Amino acid sequence: MGMLDAVRGWFKRGRAKRGPDSNFAGTFGTGSAGGFAGAAVGRLTASLASWSGSVNLDLEGSLPILRARARQLCANNEHGRRFLSLVAANIVGPAPLPKLQVRAFFAGAKGKPPTLDKAANDAIEVAWLAWCEDGADLTGLMDFNALCRTTVKAVARDGEAIVRIVRSADLKNGIALQLLEADRLDENINLQIASGVIRQGVEMDSAGRRLAYWIKRRHPGDRYGAAGAAQDSERVPAQDIIHIFLPERAEQARGYTWLHAILLRAMQLHGFNDAAVVAARLGASKVAALQRAEEAPDATATMADAQVGGAFHINAEPGDMIELPPGYTINGWNPEYPHANYESFVKAAMRGIAAGLDVATHNLSGDMTDVNYSSARIAELSEREQWMVLQGWFIRALVRPIYREWLALALIRGEIRFESSGKPLPPERLEKFSGASHFRGRRWRWVDPAKEVEAAEKGVSLGIVSRTRLAAEQGEEFEDILDELQMEDGMIAAAGLKPAVPDPQKSRPEDEANAHA
Repeated sequence: MGMLDAVRGWFKRGRAKRGPDSNFAGTFGTGSAGGFAGAAVGRLTASLASWSGSVNLDLEGSLPILRARARQLCANNEHGRRFLSLVAANIVGPAPLPKLQVRAFFAGAKGKPPTLDKAANDAIEVAWLAWCEDGADLTGLMDFNALCRTTVKAVARDGEAIVRIVRSADLKNGIALQLLEADRLDENINLQIASGVIRQGVEMDSAGRRLAYWIKRRHPGDRYGAAGAAQDSERVPAQDIIHIFLPERAEQARGYTWLHAILLRAMQLHGFNDAAVVAARLGASKVAALQRAEEAPDATATMADAQVGGAFHINAEPGDMIELPPGYTINGWNPEYPHANYESFVKAAMRGIAAGLDVATHNLSGDMTDVNYSSARIAELSEREQWMVLQGWFIRALVRPIYREWLALALIRGEIRFESSGKPLPPERLEKFSGASHFRGRRWRWVDPAKEVEAAEKGVSLGIVSRTRLAAEQGEEFEDILDELQMEDGMIAAAGLKPAVPDPQKSRPEDEANAHA
């Protein structure tokens, strides 16, 4: 009771000082000494937002505009196009990435460890690779890697992508994918329905779980077919659609472009560069004007052959010395462009754009003038962490759901077979194989291979890192490396040669340098 009485006394004394009409809103809501300066309302903060709606409300009017402007930037701006290339190269990578690794085990006998079911694992990996190369794309224009690259570019540029799963007995392994543009998802359908709500073409229950998608039968931006046909939408169940976007806020129904934070700055920089080019062309053109004094005589007769359009015009050759009529002078115009501050301004703008895109400035601009080993390594490691986060998201959002659908249908149809016997893998082991399957994204070469290999060697010798982990960091699998080494040894032996074995007694150049230091 003593503490409660003290609080009541403090409140009464504070209210007496503030007056009977005061309240806590006046103290904590206007940026006073006891509140938040960022929430202050006044002349200096009049341009700042004072209210925020839901993300879906913000997107209702902005989504098509953001998408159109992002596409324009990526089509006409070198840095927009470069960003899409970075996205595709680092999130997906070259074929056959993302790489499937199946590690199912046999149950070991009593007292013995389990062993890898290598025959089944290899059969699944080979069948998946064959489907990815020829069977994944419904149109037949792309393999699975190219489809993934196109999809992730669409997500970065448009904010989202739609992949429709088509199941048919006529398709390879019974399944194929149809990639649709985000425009096909009808953002004009917003309804309250018995099962939940439809927000911008996405039908959800009360918990936000996807039930269906309202897909336009034709692309609204195309000019073909019957008038108004592109506006007709069909309801497609959620199990047939993979709607890929990177959520930024809770309860978000649609995705928006990853370029949203830099659209204005990038377009301003692009416009500045255009104006600078025009100014530089003008600066390279030396212009001079003839000025006639009031008392000067009319020189029309003496300069008649130099008239162009009623005005005097003088052609000068290099090294010419000309004499003007009495009373005439030449006023020169020599603009100072390109300006000395042009490069520093562009670099500052590029740093801001790169920060807004979470990429290293030198990777986005291609400018390596201010880059050294230390700065490059710090920037590369930070950027690669972000790419690996996006790789994990992309694999969970697209690759694994498609793989589970493919594996189930391929096992049911008996199209995954053991290499030795030709017998199909049993479909009842679907959960075992699915749970033992993992995808590995792209990894990168070391910034300085000599230093990194030396560090890895010391880590292995000290027992603080394994060869398996080092191989995984490079996007490889240690077991595959062992198989390759074994195959190489067999080929060398069959050729009658001896494998080259490093001499442990032979010192390396750096060891000799350290010994004499």
